[in-house]
Amino acid sequence: MGHKLKIGLVGAGLGGMTAAVALQQRGINVVVYEQSPELGEIGAGITVGPNANRVITGLGLEDEFEALASATPHAGILHYETGERLNYIPRGHDAYMKDHGAVSRLMHRADVHAALERAFNADEDSLKLKYKLTDISQDDDGVTLKFANGETDRVDVAIACDGLKSIIRDKLFPTEPPVFTGYMAWRGLVDRSRVPNVSVDPHFAAYPAEDKMFARYPVRHGTLINYVANARRSGYTSESWKDQTDITEVLEEFEGWCDDVVGIIRATPEGRCNRWALHSRKPLDSWIKGRVSLLGDAAHPMTPFHGMGAGMAIEDAAVLARCFEASGDDWQDALRRYECARLGRANKFHVASLERGQTYMSAKPDDRKQSPSAGVEDELGYDAMTVAI
Repeated sequence: MGHKLKIGLVGAGLGGMTAAVALQQRGINVVVYEQSPELGEIGAGITVGPNANRVITGLGLEDEFEALASATPHAGILHYETGERLNYIPRGHDAYMKDHGAVSRLMHRADVHAALERAFNADEDSLKLKYKLTDISQDDDGVTLKFANGETDRVDVAIACDGLKSIIRDKLFPTEPPVFTGYMAWRGLVDRSRVPNVSVDPHFAAYPAEDKMFARYPVRHGTLINYVANARRSGYTSESWKDQTDITEVLEEFEGWCDDVVGIIRATPEGRCNRWALHSRKPLDSWIKGRVSLLGDAAHPMTPFHGMGAGMAIEDAAVLARCFEASGDDWQDALRRYECARLGRANKFHVASLERGQTYMSAKPDDRKQSPSAGVEDELGYDAMTVAI
């Protein structure tokens, strides 16, 4: 079946780039509009769980991802003051394949994005950089996109992949501004050589306490340690996750914690710690407005406590591409299928992730020592490449 539709993807993050690759592989014409002057991701670590890795395999990128990161061998919950193991979960390739049929990897976000870039057939017609969206409108024949550089473009269908602060969501959907969740996060990357005495067994380690949590894991074959430190806060409103901060602030927050936690924070190079006030929005009842739909954080901005935000966007992208493949040029049918297949699952995780944060930082020690995947283990078998559409 031939495809004549021109689909505009607004935003070239992980969700947008996964959608671009998946649609292109199905012979569908896509244009990616990205506000930055070049493709790329910053940030730090990311969980690519079994649910997301099925999509990666379906896109033909499994070998490339395996070269970047092996399956997570083990995970654990450690006591925040003593470092004692409270819960230890052996994992690894064979266990993941037996339980879920796909592995989970802990990776650098930029490496994931770069692999998707390489798989994308980018030319002047399919990738438009320095295109910051300022307005969107639609009529019976298509969607008009206006950009800060003075350019205007027309597409048959537009997909908002523009994140938490989605301009498209704000203009077309009944929504409210992002709301501070009460959680602050600090993200950092540390050269492993700066903390040689820190054990990375368990590979993923969380140190939860009442109202605070520290988590760390190695990336890039153990040459870097990625960490995220969380604390309940009030009165901080910036939702940017790129705000650089001095580690003094983080050290004060985690004073008295075990040597590994303090040592990792103290070893953070200048300019490698970002402060991030976690914001979210209420789940939507619909992601469709005419010829426009939402994907990833534009649809369901999640807190990171289940490590499923990127995975949900990758799932969205795969299902979206399959729906357009199945529906041909019937964009209404494609969007309807996409929403039916995705909205309920994504909204479920949207809420569950907030609840997981409360459990991680509960006043009850028994809550805090639950497995990192508590509550979602059964959901990791989801296959966006075969789920009914």
